[in-house]
Amino acid sequence: MAFRYLAASSIQYILDHTCHVFNFSCGMKFSSLCLSMISWDLSIILLQLLMLAILQVELYLDRSNAENNLDALVLINGGILAVAKVMCFHIRPLGLISNFTSAVKDYNELNSEENRVIVRRHAYMGRVACASLIFCSYVGSTLFMTVPMLAGDEEEVINVTEESAIKYPMPSENTLTLINMPEKMYFVIFIVEYLMLLLTSTGNLGSDSLFFGIAFHLCGQVEILRLEYNKLSNENERATKDIILLTKRHIYLLKLSDMLNETISSILIVQLFSSCVLICTTGFEFILALNIGNIVMTIKTFIVMCVLLIQLFAYSYVGEYLKTQTEDLGNSVYFCTWYNMPKNVTQNIIFIIMRAQHPVFLTAGKFFVVNMETYMSILKTSMSYLSVLRVMVNS
Repeated sequence: MAFRYLAASSIQYILDHTCHVFNFSCGMKFSSLCLSMISWDLSIILLQLLMLAILQVELYLDRSNAENNLDALVLINGGILAVAKVMCFHIRPLGLISNFTSAVKDYNELNSEENRVIVRRHAYMGRVACASLIFCSYVGSTLFMTVPMLAGDEEEVINVTEESAIKYPMPSENTLTLINMPEKMYFVIFIVEYLMLLLTSTGNLGSDSLFFGIAFHLCGQVEILRLEYNKLSNENERATKDIILLTKRHIYLLKLSDMLNETISSILIVQLFSSCVLICTTGFEFILALNIGNIVMTIKTFIVMCVLLIQLFAYSYVGEYLKTQTEDLGNSVYFCTWYNMPKNVTQNIIFIIMRAQHPVFLTAGKFFVVNMETYMSILKTSMSYLSVLRVMVNS
């Protein structure tokens, strides 16, 4: 009971934060929460838009610095994805709300230790995915900021009276010079830009963590359904009743997966395209940095590639896991004692097996399947392009 109460309470807390922003008729009790959540989301979006504007101006003012241009390109991509994900989850929240509502109900209806073990395991998988992504994003943002500062200028200073350039967490020196920002504001600007980097990571990978958590819970419910199919009895009256209930549950889980897929599909196509471009771009910069011995650029490009590959792997793993769980439903039904059941029940089981042969796919843009095969294909294609570029550089 304690586990069910804590789990349901934690999910209900997230659900309240999601639902009440879009439902202003909740009452006076949640009105302040609604306003605070809307204000917080608006502040995040405004800061991200400010960061994007600064980076665009910086690219316009200075196109000769390849390292700064790469940094700006990576941050622009992250900022656009962060704003898009936050806005998408708010504009189209039905998939998340329905899945969270179902998750609260699922926790309250746990009636066996075996089911609790499955739910705990998938909740742990969601927490590991969330912690891994957030850790990688925050560490990557911090290293992205500190490595150039710790390494210092590699160029030899000819004029000793020349003042050293001020380092900022993101490319913004020319923009700040253009608006005549005083140097005494350096510490404030430094903190604000670092917060922008953290908000970019939170809006981008934090939104992914929210999706992964509910996707793993959905996979856990499919696994529980598989166990229930295995336990089908051969009693005439009970078999008919059980098969009807399990079929309705199967249809309900398929509907939830379709709604979740609908929420993330449009963002995922942008995510995959930008990840492919950035993997090739940063990989090429990584090769150039190794050839010229630029340690700072080598470390930064390596960090960016690692974060991109981890993020892409997470989506591919979730898509593969969801596909496997729904596909294995057919095997679970086949291995039950269907041969001892009434004829009308066995005929229904045939349709269940046929439906399970068309598993749920995580799709990008409703046409591009995201799974481990996709991940390996993207990786192979990116490495092929990098091999060609490396040959061109060496020649």
